[in-house]
Amino acid sequence: MMKRFLFSLLVVIMMIASASGEQTVYKGSAKGFGSQVNVEVTIDNGKVVGLKVDDSGESYTMANVTRESSIEKVISAILAAGKAEGVDATSGATFTSKAVIAVVNEALAGGKTDLSGVKIEYKPGTYTGHGKGRAGDIEVSVTVSSERIEKIEVGKNGETVGVKDLAFIGMRDEILSNQSLGVDSASGATMTANGFMDAVSDALTQASNEKVIAALKAVPVAHVSPVAENIETQIVVVGAGMSGLIASLTAAQKGADVVLVEKMPFVGGNLFLAGGGLGTVEAEVVDANDDLARTLAYFKMVNETSERQPDYDFIAKMLPETGRAIDWLVKDFGLSYAFSDRGDYVRTNFGTPEDRSGAAFAKQLDELNRKQGVKILLNTKAEHIIVNNGRAEGVIVTNESGMFTIKAQKVILATGGASRNWERMTKANPELKVVKFFEEAAVSSTGDGFDMMEEVGTKMDVGPYVKSAYPDISIAFGYTFRNSPTQQNQIVVNAEGKRVANESPYNQMYFNKQMLRQASPAYYAIYESSMIPEYFKADADRLALNEDNTVVVKADTLKELAVKMGIDYKTLRATFDRYNQFCADGKDSDFGKDPSHLISYKEDGSLYAVRVYTASWGTIGGAVTDDTFHVIDANGKAIENLFAVGECSTARLFGDYYFGGFSLGFYTAAGHIAGTEAVREINTK
Repeated sequence: MMKRFLFSLLVVIMMIASASGEQTVYKGSAKGFGSQVNVEVTIDNGKVVGLKVDDSGESYTMANVTRESSIEKVISAILAAGKAEGVDATSGATFTSKAVIAVVNEALAGGKTDLSGVKIEYKPGTYTGHGKGRAGDIEVSVTVSSERIEKIEVGKNGETVGVKDLAFIGMRDEILSNQSLGVDSASGATMTANGFMDAVSDALTQASNEKVIAALKAVPVAHVSPVAENIETQIVVVGAGMSGLIASLTAAQKGADVVLVEKMPFVGGNLFLAGGGLGTVEAEVVDANDDLARTLAYFKMVNETSERQPDYDFIAKMLPETGRAIDWLVKDFGLSYAFSDRGDYVRTNFGTPEDRSGAAFAKQLDELNRKQGVKILLNTKAEHIIVNNGRAEGVIVTNESGMFTIKAQKVILATGGASRNWERMTKANPELKVVKFFEEAAVSSTGDGFDMMEEVGTKMDVGPYVKSAYPDISIAFGYTFRNSPTQQNQIVVNAEGKRVANESPYNQMYFNKQMLRQASPAYYAIYESSMIPEYFKADADRLALNEDNTVVVKADTLKELAVKMGIDYKTLRATFDRYNQFCADGKDSDFGKDPSHLISYKEDGSLYAVRVYTASWGTIGGAVTDDTFHVIDANGKAIENLFAVGECSTARLFGDYYFGGFSLGFYTAAGHIAGTEAVREINTK
């Protein structure tokens, strides 16, 4: 994420004080996007004349939203008006903006309301409340007696499977057990969590009043802090995502004493957000064409236009390991599974017959690890690898109780990618400084393992480069990760009004990569009313009323549309005419788009320009390892006892293009190999 000043003066506008006026300074804080936003408000004669904001703990909805384009606009608007009334929160920093506005309103009202005499009581009954989550409206039903919140049930919502469980289940239980609305938002599901809290607050407001809601938010929440004490174990695994869960499970099943460290309050990492399919080769339990030659040919075909070529010898060794790991999970643990032939390769999904998602698989792996005796330390962050005489001997970790050491004979790093480390990402991918970009990887992907391995002299390979996802549209549509509708039948133009590439390649991730390569500050998919799906048209019509070209604009003519898009009409006209000619000819001479997707524009109805954003599902790159995932140092020698698996060591596995299922398949294989090798080395000493 972008670096921000720890405590910076955003704007100070001094106004002429009245003869009797005297400036007062009010300091307050409010919950933003997962952290407290501290605000200092200077008031003169009833008007806001200065603001200082500490938002150092905040992150933004969109990776390269800047403070200048978001929070500073809110500050400027408040100072211009002398008040917060009428000032809207900004896109990309909605919760942070609302926190600033709330404190300003509080300051102008003379400070916080005294809640000491407020009696918490309700009108008994069941009330329905609504809040806005990541994917639109969240509905809840709250049942109360005269003095207690008795039950909370979640109704209609479109939130991401798995992620919403963190909020809906974890926060629900905390609200009920503490009878408080002062519970923390679920880490890793902030927008969903805040929407859930808003919905519960809405329902309870109907059963009481605003003062009761304020009093509920002030009720303290009981919290037991973890103990910070030194630990000795045989194997410590850092990171409880896909590869880490598999590595710890493997080692524990083989008899090792294992500690699994995870900085988030839950296990799963990016697996929680994934579809859950594992690229599969040569699995005995799979009755499909998961042949190595077929899959490797597909892998090479995908990477034909890749500027960086993966290590095909290594991939040829790794692909069959996916099948062995899948056989192990099925035969040794009896996991329920299903497989499908994707046309070019096979995927396997675990979970339950009703739910084959990554979140369901993460839950299974969590339960299996605990049954095997793995000690799982949540909310605990690894800070440094302990290395003596060239040998890894454990890690130094911290939690809210302090710092302590975990001494271990083997250290397996599975810390994920660096998607949320904006400094690393823009250095390796300078186009991100220009392209508007959605990062869809877990918020825990901050490159911790990269930092720790560099500190001990690990040889780092490429990147971290963007693991290209499908192109996305504004979150204002509330479609979460549906990436719907696609742009395959449309024309997509850049900020100059020129086409980008083949809008309908074999995989939309190719198109996303071309957008990144071109590094235009804006991209638009253009729809005609006759070709836009009805559900999408309804949302586009509603959002187009805002005349916001970062979301969608609508016009009756191409010229009017160009004006609203902010691009040159003549260029757009020429692009349109050329594209329509390709449609008439049935041949795209510029980019080779399949004729079945060449649909001409008649321009006899409304036109929509929908802003399209590049997106990412993680990173490619990281540490160099050998074939059993020992970490290699700058001299080409393995660092004894240190392994790296998963997204922190993928440079050999991918070129420019990632494609669905192969990361989870590879990470399963890597975790299984590293866990097996670590135990073997311990037992042979």
